[in-house]
Amino acid sequence: MSKWEYHIETVNISERWSSKRQKEEVEAFRYYLNQMGSAGWEMISYEAVPLTGHFTKDIKGYAYLTFFKRQLEPAG
Repeated sequence: MSKWEYHIETVNISERWSSKRQKEEVEAFRYYLNQMGSAGWEMISYEAVPLTGHFTKDIKGYAYLTFFKRQLEPAG
């Protein structure tokens, strides 16, 4: 039977950032995903969670929860 380990990462991208800053954050996240993949982690899903203002409850951006898994090496 296969055994797995899991990792969760959060990435925030604010709608108030300039389009250049948003693009830079997405590019940094792409680089991070490739690093995780090289270490054997597979992203299995993600979920966008809206970030709202404390008083207004207006959406200020999103936190993206990314879920990874990788197979554990057999003990031996």
